[in-house]
Amino acid sequence: MFASRWLSFACAVCTAASPVLAGVTGENVAVVVNAASIDSITVANHYVSLRHVPANNVIWLDDVPEGNSVSLNDFRDRILKPLLEKINAKQIAAQIQVVAYSAGFPTAVQIGEHTKRLTDPNQKKYQTPTASINSLTYFYRFVLSDSSDYLGWASNQYARGRFARHFVNPFAGEKRKQFTAAESAARDGDHTRAAESFEALADEYPTLSPLHILAAEHWLAADEELKALQQLDKAVASGWADRRHLTESDTFRDVFNAEDPDSLSPRKQRLLDAMEDVPVVNQGPMPFAAALEWTASGHPVPPKSGAIPYLLSCVLAVVHPNGNTLDEAIAVLQLAAKADHTFPNGVFGFAKTADVRVTTREPLYGDAIAWLLSRKQDVEIFPSSLPDSDKTYVGMMLGSAGLSLESRKWSFAPGALAENLTSLGGAFETKSQTKLTELLSAGAAISSGAVAEPYALVPKFPTPMIYPYYCEGVTAIEAFYLSVTSPYQLLIVGDPICQPFARPPNDLIRIETAPQVGTQGEPKTAPQPSAIEVHWQALPDSPVSSPVAEFQLYVLGKLFATAPPVPNMKINLPDELAGMVDCRVVMTGRHPTRPAIATRAQLKVGGDRILPKIQRLRKQDQSRWTVFVDCPGADRMEVMHLGRTIAEFDGDASRLTFTPEKIGNGPVRLQAIAYQGEQTIFGDVFQSP
Repeated sequence: MFASRWLSFACAVCTAASPVLAGVTGENVAVVVNAASIDSITVANHYVSLRHVPANNVIWLDDVPEGNSVSLNDFRDRILKPLLEKINAKQIAAQIQVVAYSAGFPTAVQIGEHTKRLTDPNQKKYQTPTASINSLTYFYRFVLSDSSDYLGWASNQYARGRFARHFVNPFAGEKRKQFTAAESAARDGDHTRAAESFEALADEYPTLSPLHILAAEHWLAADEELKALQQLDKAVASGWADRRHLTESDTFRDVFNAEDPDSLSPRKQRLLDAMEDVPVVNQGPMPFAAALEWTASGHPVPPKSGAIPYLLSCVLAVVHPNGNTLDEAIAVLQLAAKADHTFPNGVFGFAKTADVRVTTREPLYGDAIAWLLSRKQDVEIFPSSLPDSDKTYVGMMLGSAGLSLESRKWSFAPGALAENLTSLGGAFETKSQTKLTELLSAGAAISSGAVAEPYALVPKFPTPMIYPYYCEGVTAIEAFYLSVTSPYQLLIVGDPICQPFARPPNDLIRIETAPQVGTQGEPKTAPQPSAIEVHWQALPDSPVSSPVAEFQLYVLGKLFATAPPVPNMKINLPDELAGMVDCRVVMTGRHPTRPAIATRAQLKVGGDRILPKIQRLRKQDQSRWTVFVDCPGADRMEVMHLGRTIAEFDGDASRLTFTPEKIGNGPVRLQAIAYQGEQTIFGDVFQSP
């Protein structure tokens, strides 16, 4: 009700809010809550507290269908459309990268209307008419347009492929013809024309870094090394990270003196140092960006370019007789939240048996293992459905209808990503087969399973490359969607932003209030602070951090500006804003995975006004909350819980009672807001233990 008033901040240094964000923290997660479910509210209470999700990012739905399964129309009209409309109404679409459903939602969606349209015999046979709630959210654009194209084997163009995919024609229409003409010029030996054509396309689409690589390749063939190096500089600046393509490919090997690296010029060495030294059999991971569209080459382009946008999505918990208990679900999220940036010591394990659930993906093990070994990670292939050891595992790829997890000697490291290919791992209406939630109970931070019979088909499940991508530092949810090309039946459950291998900046950020000054620089006579200052102190690089590339600034939970890293910034606030203001700075690292980390502060602005207060009464009564809310002189007051008003009254004080049906259990966060004429005064956030 109140937050939209504060979108017009002025900032002395910052640019306008960026339409493109990469890197995922709690500020980028929309938590979706079933308002009729105590379990849903309770899981949200815990996750918002653990991950510091802004209250304004919580989306409340009041008409959620009951049961494990829902029709496509009900999903579209009662879940997807309302949550997207509320994201837009809250004006937070620019910052949301992940939609995370709390407990209390149907996990499966019946899509018979779409599977009936299939004409390809293989699709008709194997694309069964049940989808997961999170994957249809990922494919939101298809659902809203009533398109069945998400049923294709390669419908997820964000997913990585073989290395050569970098250089396929990413365009449609006229630009596709331009790319084809450049390829034709190259085949005809006119390398100058080919280089100029690729360079022109690259300048128009700077996010397509392979275009710069192609331009560089043909400038070299035209004996224009300086122009080639200029294109390679641009390629790195726009995200190219594959070092070995320059040191090992026939095109670039001589330029970069692979046999005599000591002879490299400083400029060439800087280019190589800016890239990652990993195998080039597969495309490397890319940070997700919801505001961009994804092309057939796996690279993003600006909106309305004719490619496909997506929206990362998962389920935080499945509280169900065949899933987890509420306490188990909360414990999973609590353990995962402690794993970030810990670089856990553990083994990446791969099962090797004769079961078709294993043999389907076993031929792909080699590429993933080679990548992990290049990163000095421990890898194990065990000849059974589960390990028979007492080791600690940070990743585990399995394939069995039934897993005996009770008598295990091994353990999962905090932040572990475990995954089992079987038919009914995400089908909670039946007790048949081991559910993905059993892997969560065993200690994994996140897992996945099919909501209906998927058949043992590689495109429907994560490839083994999910583990190298995770090891490179992407979030857990990015790792999943980077590694599965047809995910429409895959239910993903757990903490989406767990990132134990991320290398965010380790610099120091201090956020504080600053007094407003007059035109000549003297302090104003009004006592209230009217600006926020952000002070940045760079620290030396370390092997587990990356240099800061960008700041994202949030006030009252909303992204309002981005800025380059400068030592001091000043953010002007409107005079009518008073009370405790939630201020955040997210640093994004200069690294291929764009790791991010947030600094958060509650700052008092507006002088010495009396703040709205909440005091809990009768603390011994755990079945309900009785609170006293007051702010002397207020005309009226509101009490907020996770972004929604749960009480409002005229006057400056009231005694209120809330039950778990309204606010759930766990770490309940309440905030009082007072209105005095045109003045809005925010109270401090009150949270139960």
